[in-house]
Amino acid sequence: MFKNILCLLVVTLIFWGSIAWAQKAELTKIKYCVDPKWAPYEAIHNKKHEGISKEYLDIISQKSPLTFQLVPTTDWHQTLEFVKTNKCHFISMLNQSPERDHFLTFSDVYFHAPNALYAHYDQPMIGNLSSITTQSIAVVLDYRLYHYLKKNFPHINVIAVNNELEGLEKVEAKEIDYYVGSYYSANKIIQDASFSKLRIVGIAELEDKLRIGVNKHSEFLLPHLNQAISKISEQDHQTVFDYFKTTNFVHKTDYTLVLGLACFFSAIFIILYVGYSRSVRFSRALASKNKKLKALHAQLDAKNKQLAELAIRDPLTMLYNRSHLAEMINQQIKLKDRYNTRSCLIMIDIDDFKQINDTLGHKVGDDILKNLSNVLIKCARNSDIVARWGGEEFVLLCPETDIDEAILLAKRFQQALQEMKSEACPNVTCSIGISELHTKDSADEWFISADNAMYQAKAQGKNSISTLGNTNKVST
Repeated sequence: MFKNILCLLVVTLIFWGSIAWAQKAELTKIKYCVDPKWAPYEAIHNKKHEGISKEYLDIISQKSPLTFQLVPTTDWHQTLEFVKTNKCHFISMLNQSPERDHFLTFSDVYFHAPNALYAHYDQPMIGNLSSITTQSIAVVLDYRLYHYLKKNFPHINVIAVNNELEGLEKVEAKEIDYYVGSYYSANKIIQDASFSKLRIVGIAELEDKLRIGVNKHSEFLLPHLNQAISKISEQDHQTVFDYFKTTNFVHKTDYTLVLGLACFFSAIFIILYVGYSRSVRFSRALASKNKKLKALHAQLDAKNKQLAELAIRDPLTMLYNRSHLAEMINQQIKLKDRYNTRSCLIMIDIDDFKQINDTLGHKVGDDILKNLSNVLIKCARNSDIVARWGGEEFVLLCPETDIDEAILLAKRFQQALQEMKSEACPNVTCSIGISELHTKDSADEWFISADNAMYQAKAQGKNSISTLGNTNKVST
């Protein structure tokens, strides 16, 4: 009986040992695929993996028992086919989408990146995807953005292209109106190809949240991958970013054989002369190229600043948008908590604006919004933040201001508004609510107080100023 138990124990240990050995062996020969033409995120050159995802895979390998082996592919479509057919266990960097959930399981996010809209300089700034109506827009086939546009913007004329370079070429040639794609890779292509007629005209709502996509047969890898990703430190991210900034992914051609043949078939004095002539021409060409690259860098920097400014501005009035206002409100709350400073919110709503749109048309309505914005800017002080909250609602954030000073500012605005004449709409009035920031007020509480005051002003007959209990009616 004892021998039988002993034999069973030995067999069990051998069985589980074999499983552990097999699992360990599996972890040392993990095959993966990449998008071979998506620099600087990832690319294949001479059958070697390069780019940001390569740097992160090296870090993940150091922080886990995993070792990786690249399976080269020729394009993105082949990469997807290889992971579906289990020729590779995972794709190193991609977005999660409902279409990909059918054949992939995704790791945690390890890299974030924005998407931008590009157009010819003749095209106006549009802000975001929602502003596109009948125009055409290029996007790479089978990228997540392609499926996102098809599903969420069915009215847009989406044109599939094979890669980002093709899409940007067609936009610069005016064959297609817009291109939407990754901010970093598109900017790199614009720089490498010297596209001088393209600019950023907006930002896409959908951000890239890049992960590792594991095929359904290899889900046992996920715990190891996620555990390693969770160990990636801020210093690791900074190291990758520094690599990204200093790497240009440009490869030099080896002319050793050509020079050797030239030396063999040419006399020494001819070689010296030709070498000298080529050196002079190359230096001149290089100087000219560097000058063009500097100019292109300056253009790209200007476009990037344009994009940053666009992200915090309302496209119609060019006032600050809701997102930027929310940041400034939180900043004032912190100053109140620390230094007990005084601040006021002034909420402004145009009276009967829907009736103006219905009777005079949206073009007149837009003109009124822009004219009113100009009046607000002229009345506001240098320290005030003027923002469009949405529709016909505007907000003034007034730092270092008590309730009496805010009332004076609101009256000055009403007086300036009365002096603003328009043949289309000569009698524009506003209801104004004012709220001072109190200790321990949250952003929502402060804003709701100003909003309630504004509605009280409307209830008092419109064209008035209210501070919840202190209504100042302005006669017209």
